[in-house]
Amino acid sequence: MNRAPAGVGTHLLQSPAMTTSATLQLEALFLTWFSRRRWNEADYLLFANDQNALIELSDGKVMLHEMPTPRHQGQVYVAPMPVRLRPGKMREPDVTFFQSEHMDRVHDQYTDPPDLVVEVLSPSTRTVDEVEKLSEYAAAGIPEYWVVDAEAGVVDVFVLAEDDYAPARRYAHGTALSPGPAPDVWV
Repeated sequence: MNRAPAGVGTHLLQSPAMTTSATLQLEALFLTWFSRRRWNEADYLLFANDQNALIELSDGKVMLHEMPTPRHQGQVYVAPMPVRLRPGKMREPDVTFFQSEHMDRVHDQYTDPPDLVVEVLSPSTRTVDEVEKLSEYAAAGIPEYWVVDAEAGVVDVFVLAEDDYAPARRYAHGTALSPGPAPDVWV
């Protein structure tokens, strides 16, 4: 069976009790084993799902890739992530998207207006999402606003036209959508 050498694991490589020399030797041993190992899907999934990295399996070899940065690919945030629409007005949309060139709008504790906002309707937020936030997001200059009505199985897509949203385009559940700010992305 193709297993790691006894006692070798990433948690051991980070032990404060190990000397630098011992750590380097273990790292070299682990990397040799790792690069020569023939991986199957089950082992790959066990390993990949326990890491915070881009890991692919290709014909028995595991490939580790550098994590793309948000500045490279844009960024999606899921609530809670406060959005500052204007001084004194903060909202927490269900989902926000920032194009890579607008990542300067993302701060440590909040963001400035994103390129896309998505709200999922619930009975307690329906009026706020369909009326108040529609007006506020337009005034903040957010280019696109999606309102998801899971109960009805539809998504209403509002696109900013000057300083107000044009009437919504309605899409049925299962329709692939591409946000205007990111035409390469399909949801």
